[in-house]
Amino acid sequence: MSQVRWPRYAFLWAVLFATASAAGAQQAATTQPKFDTFTATTANLASGSGEPIKINVFKWATDEERAKLLAAVGEKGDKGLEEAAGSAPSVGYVWTSESLGYPIRYAATVMLPSGGERVIVLTDRRLGTWSGAPWKAANGASDYPFTLIELRLSRSGTGEGKMSLAGKVGADQTAKTIALENYESAPVLLKSAKREGSRGATN
Repeated sequence: MSQVRWPRYAFLWAVLFATASAAGAQQAATTQPKFDTFTATTANLASGSGEPIKINVFKWATDEERAKLLAAVGEKGDKGLEEAAGSAPSVGYVWTSESLGYPIRYAATVMLPSGGERVIVLTDRRLGTWSGAPWKAANGASDYPFTLIELRLSRSGTGEGKMSLAGKVGADQTAKTIALENYESAPVLLKSAKREGSRGATN
C-alpha cells in the first residue's frame, strides 16, 4: 500500500512547492523598485569636473504637480522654486562620488519631435555640498542653492546635459515645466549622457 501512495504524495508536494515558489517570485517582482536611470560625466567645471554622475528617478511629475511648480515660479520667481524644492517629497536621487546622494524634488520628461527626450531634475541642494566644495562652472557661475539638471537625449538615448550652475532657471510654458532658459547658448556641463535600460518609473 505504501509503495502506491508515496509517488502520489511526492507529486502533491512537488506541485505545492512549485506553486509557492512561483508566488514568491511574482511577489518579489512586483515589490522590486523600478527606476529610470541616466548617467553622464561632468565637464567644463571649475570644481567638480570629470566626475561620473548617476540619476535615478522613480516618479515623474504629474501634470498637476508641474502646473503647481510653474505657478510658484510665476508668483515668487527663484524664491518660489527654492521653497518648492525644499518642501517636495523625494522622487529620486542624483549620485556623485560623494557618499550621500542628492534627493530629487522634481523630475519631468518631455518628448522631442525627433523621438528623443528632455529630462529635467531638480535637487534641493547644490551638487558638491556634501563634501563642502559646491560645484562651480568655469564660466557664468550662478549662486542658486539648488541644482537643476537638463539632459537632451536622442532617440537612441544618448546626448548631453547642462545645469543651473551656468544657466538661469525659468518657466517653459510650452513644455509646461521648469527648465534652463537659453539652453542652446549655455555651456555643456554633462557629456556622454545616456539613458540606461528601459523606462521603469511612474507618473
